[in-house]
Amino acid sequence: MYSKVEQQFKFPEPKDYADDIFKIVSNPLMQKIYKIYDLVSSYIREFLNKEGFQEYKAVIIGPVTDPGIRGAKQVSIDYYGREYKIMSSAILYKQLLSIANKSAGGSGKIYFFADNIRLEPLETASTDRHLAEFIQVDLEIFGADHHEAMNVAERLLSYVIERVKSREELKEIWNYFEPYRLSRGLKSRKSLKEFNPPFKRYTHKEAVDFLADYLSSHKEILDEMKKLFGYKPKELSYSSEIPWEYEWLMSYLHSEPFFIHDYPRGSRGFYDREYPDKLGLLMDFDLLYPEGYGEAASGAAREYELSKVVQRMKETGEKLEKYAWYLDFLKKYSAPTAGFGIGLERLVRYICGLPSIYLSIPTPKIPGVYSP
Repeated sequence: MYSKVEQQFKFPEPKDYADDIFKIVSNPLMQKIYKIYDLVSSYIREFLNKEGFQEYKAVIIGPVTDPGIRGAKQVSIDYYGREYKIMSSAILYKQLLSIANKSAGGSGKIYFFADNIRLEPLETASTDRHLAEFIQVDLEIFGADHHEAMNVAERLLSYVIERVKSREELKEIWNYFEPYRLSRGLKSRKSLKEFNPPFKRYTHKEAVDFLADYLSSHKEILDEMKKLFGYKPKELSYSSEIPWEYEWLMSYLHSEPFFIHDYPRGSRGFYDREYPDKLGLLMDFDLLYPEGYGEAASGAAREYELSKVVQRMKETGEKLEKYAWYLDFLKKYSAPTAGFGIGLERLVRYICGLPSIYLSIPTPKIPGVYSP
């Protein structure tokens, strides 16, 4: 499913950033990647502004941050004698801002470009799509459910692809990284396919069934996955997240983006709303890129009823006193919202056909790698 690199390309490995970072970031090819990053950022803003969203400054530190980060560790700082967290996701704040915007006469549609820090497990250094420091474009929609949020996500991705697909810089980037891209379990790239919504949608159960069926007739893929990721593939389960290596496989087997939705309760954070009429299932989703690039965005309808939030927090062992401001907000002002976050570096990686996410930015922070 993936081939070995026959020729050694002289592109930067993670350790090279510590040796001579200027030599890397001043390379004309790398500067072309950073230009695409700049354009993608502007096209995201262009789309959201046209859709009636208002941009806010993102939160960087606070008493709490998103606990649902799949094994990553949070970073704490001493904030004048109190422990504060550096944001791993500002999900609680965007829920508040959406409702506040609507209550003040706005549309209730808000977004921000949020810097996030997540000390990812060391094994993620081999997934090619995890950074310890990254930007997530977070948005929230007042009165929406997860289906409406999915509609916005697919329109946003389609808009950005349409705007950027004809850039001449992309051809040089694709050609340069082609052999190494194939070694990382990614499809060949000669052009950027334009997408037209709606995208295919799988329930979590349907996605696990899809993967189980494929594995039953392609058992050899498990060995290929072990070589690609550097560890034995985990077990598939109907009651938990789909492991990264299987997200890669499902992504590789598709030629267009697709959604996985309705994850089981317990697999996501307390803020993802449970279906009132389908207990045990959450009103949430992931959007995945095709061609092996994996997850693009993750979102949900928010759990906004105080009693249900408290119950879910207790189930996951959260300390309620740390969330005092959030619980007080829910008690006084809560209302339905839905939203998602899309990783900016992952989007640039997909558009540029980069073998690894760290190539998308000048100063990447890769789990376990010390660099400037």
